[in-house]
Amino acid sequence: MKKTHHFLFVTIDGGGNLQPVLGLAKRLAGRGHRITVLSEPCLEELIRALGFDYIPFENHFIRTDRTADIFQDWKGNPLTDPTMDNIVFGPAKTVAAETERALKRSGADMLVADCLLPTALIPAEAMGISSVIAFHFPEYMPGPNRPPGILGLQPAKGPFGRLRDRLLGRVFHLALGKYLPLVNEVRESYSLGKLDRATDLLDRADLRLIQTLRNFDFPIEPAPANVRYTGPVLDDPDWVGGWTNPWADNDPRPLVVVSLSSTFQNQAQVIQHAIHALGGLDVRGLVTLGPAIDPNGLDVPENVVVMQSAPHSQVFPQTDLVITHAGHGTIMRALAHGLPLICIPMGRDQKDNAVKVALRGCGIKLSPKSGPEKIRQAVQQILGDPSFVENASRMQAEVRSSAEKDLAVGELEGLLEKETVMVGE
Repeated sequence: MKKTHHFLFVTIDGGGNLQPVLGLAKRLAGRGHRITVLSEPCLEELIRALGFDYIPFENHFIRTDRTADIFQDWKGNPLTDPTMDNIVFGPAKTVAAETERALKRSGADMLVADCLLPTALIPAEAMGISSVIAFHFPEYMPGPNRPPGILGLQPAKGPFGRLRDRLLGRVFHLALGKYLPLVNEVRESYSLGKLDRATDLLDRADLRLIQTLRNFDFPIEPAPANVRYTGPVLDDPDWVGGWTNPWADNDPRPLVVVSLSSTFQNQAQVIQHAIHALGGLDVRGLVTLGPAIDPNGLDVPENVVVMQSAPHSQVFPQTDLVITHAGHGTIMRALAHGLPLICIPMGRDQKDNAVKVALRGCGIKLSPKSGPEKIRQAVQQILGDPSFVENASRMQAEVRSSAEKDLAVGELEGLLEKETVMVGE
């Protein structure tokens, strides 16, 4: 009989992170493992409904309303991103202390930390508990063959290009260097050695799961020893409602779905521009707003329907084109159905994702400042050129196959089994 284990997941609702993190937890639970989740009060009902044990954050991450904006990243830029202060490193002492409390209370034998909360790894390391950090998007660390993520750059070629990537990598580490004293202060409080860089935390994890396709990413080569590409999680968000087709089943017009960020990124103007773009075309437009945007005040033409939500798993089989902010989850679900994309990135990992989509010929990348005419031209270009669908269809089988293999579950179980054997020896 296979031995079961107890996993502590540490996460918050950051939009696209939640489905991959809780999706992994659900798959582990399906294998008989016990799951405890340390998270915000606003997620308690969802976590308990999934059958998991729940422990609340008692400080900092104490939202009771999931739509409250704790990121504020739309106000910054890649080098002055408020997310680092508000989420990733700023609350390091709180995250470490509350993770320690949750590990002791739960008795879990493995920690799975959301990449948004890397300092959760510190108490696990001090307690000798296996630790994993899960990334719900492609690699963002700089390497010898790639620039840092978030900037929306392809790996450069030639000596000058490689010099560019090395310099950008140094700038990246310098920008995060301001958090190193805090990280080391927390580590010292747990009697752990100092790090040279704040991002060295990632290398201290037993495993670093990248929840995407290696062939979609620009992977670091050679890969860090703890990196594993485990494929996307294609689950719909928990907050989506049902779906009833508002058009006749025999309506021949192409269906264009506009699906932008589920968290606030100041995206109302981009949504309105997309709506106006579709209003001038012979298409059906379905706009899903998510919980972050109020539909009141939008100017909606007759051929466009606006909904708070609709499950991609039900809508995408009927869809011809997706207009998106280039969130990784939306891209993977679209590619899983062989759909081309128009990517309008607004921050976070979205610029990188959009570049990857365009490079593989699966869609077009636009600026968030693009007006209705620019978006309209991109829609016409994709609907009129079958190569976009052909390229997306080539990605479809790989996305689906990777998602179905549950590679992350195998990696986690394998790590624990290996450590059990080592202890037995």
